[in-house]
This record gives sequence, structure tokens and C-alpha cells, in this order.
Amino acid sequence: MLPNSREKKVQKEIPHSKQMRRYPAVLIGRLGINKEYKHRGIGTDLMTFIKSWFIDAGNKTGCRFLIVDAYNEKVPLSYYEKNGFKYLFSSEAQEAEYTGFNADAHLNTRLMFFDLISLT
Repeated sequence: MLPNSREKKVQKEIPHSKQMRRYPAVLIGRLGINKEYKHRGIGTDLMTFIKSWFIDAGNKTGCRFLIVDAYNEKVPLSYYEKNGFKYLFSSEAQEAEYTGFNADAHLNTRLMFFDLISLT
């Protein structure tokens, strides 16, 4: 379940949406960077491949979103932002509170999503 404000934003972007509590998504596992291969565009190429894989006509998963639980650090967060991911919660405090942590807690990770419909 999402907080009301985020749920309204997500539903607004889904044409003819049904009032669902869950949406079809794929969770992307952790991606790492080998220091020898940094800044060569390999990560962006990989993300482009993943996105295209899930919008391919042969893909029968029915997934609408890609989800990541990114390390809450500048480099990984900016990588996902550059690749079109948005924060599932508008603030770290909101995410902490909604996921059962103290609202003042610093989270080790942040939930982010990419809407595959933007590619079609």
C-alpha cells in the first residue's frame, strides 16, 4: 500500500485504472560497479536492456513498473534518477514512517520506480 498522496499520483498516470492496492512490478536486484569499468556507460546500457526486455512484445509478464531498493547514497540514487526512476515516497521521512521506521531515522535504502508505459 502507498500513502494517499503517492497512490493518487500513481493512479493518475494509469489510464482507466482500477482501484488496485498492488501493481505488477519487477524488483531489480542490486547492481554493483567495478571500479575498472566506471563511467563507460555500461550501467546505463544494462538499464536500457532491462527496460526494453519488459516492453518487448514477447514478454508475457504483464509488468508495468520496475522497482529498485537503491542504497541511500549519492552515486546510486543519481544513477537511478538519470535512468528515469522516481522515488516511491516523496521524502525519506515519509518512507521511513510508512515502512515502519521512526520518521527521523536515516534509511539505508530508498524505494524507487520506473513506469514502463513511458517507453511505449
